[in-house]
Amino acid sequence: MLIELYKISIVIPVYNAEKKIRHAISSVMNQTMTFNDIELIFIDDRSTDKSVEVIQGYSEFYPNIKLYQLEENSGSPSKPRNLGISVSNADYIIFLDSDDTLMENSCNLLYKEAQTGNYDIVRGYLRVLNGNKSYYTNMLSEKDLISHKKLIEALISKQSTTVVGIYNKKFLMENNITFNEEIRMGEDTIFLSKCYSKASRVSYIDECIYNYIKGNDINNLSSTQSYGSRELNDHLYVWNTAKSNLDKIGLDYFKLRLPVGFRSALQSMLYFSNGNIPESDFIKLHNFLTDNANIIPMMSLSPRLKEITDSILKGDFNEFVKCTKKRIVINGYDLKFIKPLIPFLNEKYVVQIDEWHGHNNHDEERSLELIAWADIIFCEWLLGNAVWYSNNKRSDQVLFIRMHRFELFQNYGDKIDEAQVDAFITVGMYYYEEFANRFKFPREKMRLLPNFVDLEKLDKPKTNLLDVKYNLAIIGGLPSRKRIDFALDVLSLLLEHDNRYKLHIIGSKPEEVDWLWKIESEKKYYERIYARIEQNTVLKNAVIFSGWQDSSEYLKSIGYVLSVSESDKPESFHLAPAEGMASGSIGLLLNWPGVEYIYPKEFIVNDVKSMANKIITINIEDKFNTIGQRGKEFVRNSYDIKRVSQHLTGLFEGIFLQKN
Repeated sequence: MLIELYKISIVIPVYNAEKKIRHAISSVMNQTMTFNDIELIFIDDRSTDKSVEVIQGYSEFYPNIKLYQLEENSGSPSKPRNLGISVSNADYIIFLDSDDTLMENSCNLLYKEAQTGNYDIVRGYLRVLNGNKSYYTNMLSEKDLISHKKLIEALISKQSTTVVGIYNKKFLMENNITFNEEIRMGEDTIFLSKCYSKASRVSYIDECIYNYIKGNDINNLSSTQSYGSRELNDHLYVWNTAKSNLDKIGLDYFKLRLPVGFRSALQSMLYFSNGNIPESDFIKLHNFLTDNANIIPMMSLSPRLKEITDSILKGDFNEFVKCTKKRIVINGYDLKFIKPLIPFLNEKYVVQIDEWHGHNNHDEERSLELIAWADIIFCEWLLGNAVWYSNNKRSDQVLFIRMHRFELFQNYGDKIDEAQVDAFITVGMYYYEEFANRFKFPREKMRLLPNFVDLEKLDKPKTNLLDVKYNLAIIGGLPSRKRIDFALDVLSLLLEHDNRYKLHIIGSKPEEVDWLWKIESEKKYYERIYARIEQNTVLKNAVIFSGWQDSSEYLKSIGYVLSVSESDKPESFHLAPAEGMASGSIGLLLNWPGVEYIYPKEFIVNDVKSMANKIITINIEDKFNTIGQRGKEFVRNSYDIKRVSQHLTGLFEGIFLQKN
């Protein structure tokens, strides 16, 4: 069988790249070199998405587009690239990642240079694309090209260790140069060190040949975006192997590249390890840095990286763990909605609190100390704290602002430095839209993070299953928009059916809250509520003002938790029904705007009459336990504190990664 030979084979490893692979393919098909002179080889590393189908859509029409699949996932680009080298039918090979692209003249420029000079390797420079920003890197100067040795030194010391360029296949095969399949990090460094130690003819062209797309998919972290035992051991192995390879040609890899490589590793420890490097590996790191301490003055370390370096040199493992965890400052007035998450955050981060004394009142000296210390800033409430932190943060810090409902009717959102904010968080979709529209926040910065329920704390057996289904509760009946009068309407309808129903109003009485009782309209509303109860003996005997209680205990005797807030001033989330569901109670909610995004329609009713009828029907048909269990499972799967804390840390990690 006649094998068609091509000028260039382009090898692309693929793993779950269906959303980005078309850009890579287009950049190859749009080359100024005739496309039929290019062999495009895809090696699929057992993708679980539709990457294979996308590639097959091209290979069916173009015989020079070829697809191979590994028998099982290898976890790195090394094995796919090695297979690509072995099956290629060209004299020269270019390696391209599935989320990157080639400049349109790259193949022509690289091939012409390689052919003309019979070069083993030809390199160029690349462009980094990071969102709307771009810059060029890996550029060399004329003085770097005066000799073969000087060029190799410059390629090692001044270019990133990516395999951007063109390689003579015969050179690779004769010298048995392949990618190391045993490591997940640094395989390019070892490949290049082998190439440079063996190559007799290497060239550099002063042309941009490659687009490196940074932070392309924050939801699919690669091995280079996590850092633990394996990554550290890979780094130590790679550095020593590269040194051994280059020692053979009289070049000192540690002198030329280790300051850059070690600083990059420190950065990865800070960004991605979260203190998870084992002590046994830390000892190896301590010994390595102690032996090569001469690189420290050459690393240009930030204060954070210097702290990590000092802990390594001292051999202080506990300090190292602390230094390699990201630092979060949580700030704001009234932190009751975020404080229960702090124990979960403490497992992964070092957390400090900047608790403000009011909406715009704080200890500025304390805030300045914490903003200088933090990597991540989390503002609870869009109030004066968010304004202050947005106006004082550094560009390298990540800033989150979580908004509820109250802030929509304040003007603090008009005062923040929006460009300094990385994410605006709301607890529900309705207010997601309201905040975006009210303050013109960019939608690409908007995120959702629901409120949470401590299911483990609340999931306790009911005290009396026969009586519990006749006990209703309103948790927090202030201010008037909570519409206790609607709850009384529901109770009245139920009492017409059965006099065993009770309404428990859990929380402060209005006269106990000074600021509320001073508002005349609020005072008159609650005076009417009291009068209505006093004037109706049946209601009076059925309404219980309970004050604030330990919800985990009180909910044991409650069957239904109601949300009857008015539609004109809808809730941002209304956690009380979810807390009830977590305890095995049934949460029922009036159809206020946005409720459909938070709770299943099974628990939503259109009016008080429908709410009363639903309760009667559930009790008559003996469906309380069945529906209560469905509600509990919904809360477990949607709002349990452990799940929400994972959501929050995922948000931190994703945006931190995207920015850095």
